[in-house]
Amino acid sequence: MTSALRTSAWTYDDFTSPELDPARWAIMSIAGADGQTHRYQDRNARVRTGDGRLELTVDPFTRFHDTDPRQNNAKQMYRSVRRFAVPAEGSLTVEVEMGVRTYRQIPHDLLDAFGTVNLFDLETGVVFNAAATNDTVYATVERLVLPGVTQPHEHYIHRVVLDVPTEPGRAHGYAITYRAPTSEVEFHVDGRLAYWARVPVPVTGFHAGMALFSARDLARYSREQREHGQGATGWWGPWRIAAGVR
Repeated sequence: MTSALRTSAWTYDDFTSPELDPARWAIMSIAGADGQTHRYQDRNARVRTGDGRLELTVDPFTRFHDTDPRQNNAKQMYRSVRRFAVPAEGSLTVEVEMGVRTYRQIPHDLLDAFGTVNLFDLETGVVFNAAATNDTVYATVERLVLPGVTQPHEHYIHRVVLDVPTEPGRAHGYAITYRAPTSEVEFHVDGRLAYWARVPVPVTGFHAGMALFSARDLARYSREQREHGQGATGWWGPWRIAAGVR
């Protein structure tokens, strides 16, 4: 007989304080191809919080690089200070509302300017993103190349456009669930299952994140094609976490 799933749920951040809580959130940083640590932070960023959500505007984006995606793609990104453990025989769900409005975005280009809800694990390189532009909502499942963690041949990325109508600034409720027994991820948008996938490695915990990106291929597009005055506003909140155990 299979035991019933017991769920423990709590609010990680409801953004009621006038400043972003440094005990809960930090600017994401990572080692670049040059061996230096780079912060995912744009000098044009404007941040507002305290009314139940975090609002981030970067207009226009200024954080660009010609060869290293880690110095180019994320314009500003926050990661949770806490790493949320996945119950060994259960599931972990991260849920948040996000609204995105882009400025001077190339229509229907997934990577020109977008906002994200992130769930990622630097111990395996596994990344799940729910992303939105002015006109499209999509899911990303990726395994990063990380020194000492993954090899180049283990990298992959899948982007799947979801059947979710949207418009500039429209808020959607996003929930990303990882199920440990099957190594499967589910993306729910506005309470409906929109996509699921299976990843090749088990994950024991995740950090959550929220970010604004511009990530057109550095090898395919010139600097002028990638940096053309686009920007974005994103808002997130509140963040809720649920762990299901048997």
